Amino acid sequence: MSYRFALRSKHGLRALLPASLVLVIAASGAFAQRSQRTLPANVDAVYRISFTGLGNVGHFHFTSNVNGEAYTLAADAKIDTAIFDYKGNMGGSGTVPANTPRPAGFAFEYRQKTFLKKKKIRSLQIAFNGPAVSKVTFVPPEDLSPKAIPVTPEQLKNVLDPLSGVMAVSLADLAKPCALKLPIYEGKQRFDIVFAPLRRAGADHVCSVRLIPISGHKPGEGSASVISGTIEIVMRPVPKANIVIPYSVSVPTIIGTATLVSERVDITMPDQQRIALRR
Repeated sequence: MSYRFALRSKHGLRALLPASLVLVIAASGAFAQRSQRTLPANVDAVYRISFTGLGNVGHFHFTSNVNGEAYTLAADAKIDTAIFDYKGNMGGSGTVPANTPRPAGFAFEYRQKTFLKKKKIRSLQIAFNGPAVSKVTFVPPEDLSPKAIPVTPEQLKNVLDPLSGVMAVSLADLAKPCALKLPIYEGKQRFDIVFAPLRRAGADHVCSVRLIPISGHKPGEGSASVISGTIEIVMRPVPKANIVIPYSVSVPTIIGTATLVSERVDITMPDQQRIALRR
């Protein structure tokens, strides 16, 4: 994705952050067969971000609001280290018929400053027309590498933007939350995120996660190229809220392990019942 997270090289955490955010945060068959269920009117979740050798380096804050079938999503991420600073803000909207996110628009802006380099400020907007991406706008404009695998119009049908991907994770089957395949497009790269069950930890489900590049990346590069082991995500069903909370994500990379852990989750149901989860 275009949220750039660089720490030591252009192939390091810069390539990793997009996938991590989606994971904590479809067009796949996993959603198509479920009947409509009552969803929370509001979810407000904060995750702590840490990295091997650096300790806590930032946070990821996600909120969702559902009114009928319409939803709005917002998130912000902040990374602060001695040699790298990053701040990103995201927003999205769409509908959720039969518990299936159907995005209508996505906007993203980030600022980053790497040691001895100039500050970067970039933004991105993705528009959808029905089930397909209709327009992508970068500010400033970005030149796509001629070495990148082309993204075809067919690959841009029935995809999720990063924030809708986070929402889709929370709408997983409460009994089988690891049965997911998320088709993600973040403005440049198209890839699938595939979950599979690993083990149980009490009421939690621990899933393995694979990133499968489809297009938009240069051969040998992209988020999957920096993974050096098994990505694990802990999924915590919340039956009273009819959703699954991604409790933690661990991503081993070629330069260390990135971890996102839930600090707090506040859920408000349509009848104003409140559910709070704390670390």
